Amino acid sequence: MKRLWNVAVLGAIVLIGLGTFAFDMRDTKAEWELAVTSNPDLWEEQTISLFSGTEEEGTTERFILTTDGSRVTTNLNYIEEALAYDDEIDSSVRRFYRQLSGLTFVQSIRTPDGYIGVGQNGNTEIAVFRLNGEDVTKQVFGKDVSGSSELMDSPWAGMFVREGNIHVIYRDGYGENPVTKIAMLDEGDKQIKIETVELQDEAVSSVTGTSWAFRPYMATIAPDNRFIPVGMTEQTSVTENGETYLSEQEKMGIHAYDVDTKQVVELTPDGDMWNATVYEDQLIALQEDGTELVVDLKTGKQSTRPVIDGSVGTTSYVDDQLYHARPTKEGAVIDVYQDGKAISSAVVKATNNAAKALVSDTEYYVQ
Repeated sequence: MKRLWNVAVLGAIVLIGLGTFAFDMRDTKAEWELAVTSNPDLWEEQTISLFSGTEEEGTTERFILTTDGSRVTTNLNYIEEALAYDDEIDSSVRRFYRQLSGLTFVQSIRTPDGYIGVGQNGNTEIAVFRLNGEDVTKQVFGKDVSGSSELMDSPWAGMFVREGNIHVIYRDGYGENPVTKIAMLDEGDKQIKIETVELQDEAVSSVTGTSWAFRPYMATIAPDNRFIPVGMTEQTSVTENGETYLSEQEKMGIHAYDVDTKQVVELTPDGDMWNATVYEDQLIALQEDGTELVVDLKTGKQSTRPVIDGSVGTTSYVDDQLYHARPTKEGAVIDVYQDGKAISSAVVKATNNAAKALVSDTEYYVQ
């Protein structure tokens, strides 16, 4: 009886603790609405994230907005955070997501065959998960597999699929003379095959289209693309006060790894991506002047098209659609473009004084 009583008391303490931790500490009363002015079907699956505040104030208010109304997400307790994120996950991919949630350094992509996720189980093994329909398969590469220890000890840049095999681009080593390598995870033979990418004082830092962790709204990327869009860093020698040291920064231009030649190629020498997406076999990169650079990732053929007339505001890509938020006195107008043409528009409006006070410092992102 005493043991049962102690268990009951402990349970009560835990419930009180959870209740205290989950207590709603939010005091914002701001409310927003979304009014779609054209092509309403486009917005049925879309969510707008609102971020309000300034660094000087040291506070940020966050909201989620759909056609059904707004919901504050500032200072959510951990229970609400879990429930909110769980709401984003479609039931068909929930099992896949739960498998990935136990790993570290997770990366994932989406192909026409389904989702692929790669991560580490500590420094013990590399796990690969594939979701095809409702079936989740798992493949493990332990420390006994040649190359696995090097891959687990290195920072990853991203991944791509070639001839059915997952390739992880990573950086071997830190500091001076970074070395970029590619590990091909051969799931059939349970081997890791590693190749070095020949670069001078440069390294691949990211792979466009790869998502850190898992996101249910990832764009579908075609397998067997010849050109893999990548971000680059470069090292330069800097001398100050008689001392020389290395400085590493993002390299200007738009680059891609050419799978056929096994080299990094320059798609544009001095342009920069204001925003970009990889959708199926295309890289769509928005430029600062409002034009889009479109690269066929099978052939490397390039074209440009005018999209945004005027200054470029806050932008988001969902698949191959570009969402452009233009601030107004009451909120924002969000225009949607596809293939360089306007296909829809919606208005975000602050509906009470609390929201109106935030308008001047609010940014809008569509996902």
